[in-house]
Amino acid sequence: MNGTSTGDNGTSTGDDAKDILLAKASTGARIKALRIKHGLTQRGLADRAHVSYSLLTKVESGARPASADLVAACARALGTSEELLAGRYRTVTGDDRLLSLMAPIRAALDLFDLPPNEDVRPRPLRDLTASVKQVNRLAQAARYEPMAATLPGLLQELHTATHYFSGSEQQTVWALLAEAARCGHSVGIALGLNDLSVVALQTMDWAAARAGDQGVGLRAVREYLRVTAYLRIRDYETCWRLNAAGLAHLDGTDDRTPGALVARGQLHLGASIIAAYTGDQDLMLEHLAQADLIASRTGEQTEQFWLGFGPTNVAVHRVMALGAAGEHGQAVDAAEGLRFPRGWLPTRVGHHYLDLARALRWMNRPDQALEALLAAREAAPGQARRHPLARDTITGLVRSVRRRSDVLAEYAAWVGV
Repeated sequence: MNGTSTGDNGTSTGDDAKDILLAKASTGARIKALRIKHGLTQRGLADRAHVSYSLLTKVESGARPASADLVAACARALGTSEELLAGRYRTVTGDDRLLSLMAPIRAALDLFDLPPNEDVRPRPLRDLTASVKQVNRLAQAARYEPMAATLPGLLQELHTATHYFSGSEQQTVWALLAEAARCGHSVGIALGLNDLSVVALQTMDWAAARAGDQGVGLRAVREYLRVTAYLRIRDYETCWRLNAAGLAHLDGTDDRTPGALVARGQLHLGASIIAAYTGDQDLMLEHLAQADLIASRTGEQTEQFWLGFGPTNVAVHRVMALGAAGEHGQAVDAAEGLRFPRGWLPTRVGHHYLDLARALRWMNRPDQALEALLAAREAAPGQARRHPLARDTITGLVRSVRRRSDVLAEYAAWVGV
């Protein structure tokens, strides 16, 4: 390689860091390369990332594997993404065609400040509602290709429709536009396209603000979705700020405000996960209890904001929260006997099995962890193939087992590990 290399106390502004980052290097090598590029010693990065200096040195040398938490902390300290540091910046096989569909979505989301397309004649409100429901169903099943092929045209049609309709019907169209824009966030997060996710959620909020009472819950949900994005990079301070912003949208609402109760319940679920990751289990349990109370009033609300909120979602978040808190045995116990309602969102089912797989791996039960991963793949293959939790878990299983089974090898190859 060209450029200069240095030891722990040196720095480098040459090309070696870039070369290592782009090569098929270990996670530790990528962390080291980017640390050097930023002029940081190992002690300096450990202090900035709030991680163990001893652990960091072992990870960089290859003596210890990099955990997901360490990768997240170092990514935040170095101003980069977890995907880059963990080697997930390359898309899995077959994603090139899907990525080619993202530019029209991004443009459709970005151009709402322009006049509507006069060549577009919007369909009746009934048909628009059905189309928005369909793209959200595809998104929540992680069927991103058919969703991405449909979404740009639907966004343009809805934008034009906001100028055709008036009164309460116009407000409904604005709410539909917000729900459709949310799909851009779903596929952006799945593919690691954070810029697309940001634009989609900005457009979602812009449309929801014009939707009258129908938009209040949507604006709160938008903040919840932002929380989920920042959870991936372990920026918990920002997560708490966004959670508070979501609740602020709900000030003054009651059960008559469309979706307000569901949005409040989901924000409690999001708060339980933040509390779990920050080590406050009492607060975690408090938020789960609050969500449970709300769920007892709402019942199962699968399609309200496409969150799947209700008693089942509280149950799966309990498993998730316990796993995030490191209580893996309790997480597995909490999953016992859990049954999903007919027609429940595939990505919610899939995520539950990914959470369960993580807990089982940490309990050194690799066969059962692999079974959970297979269940996640059956529920929502597009999610299981791309989600960082699936990749981290399968990587851990590959490293921990002495003899790799054919099933494990096939799954690892399928996700690109």
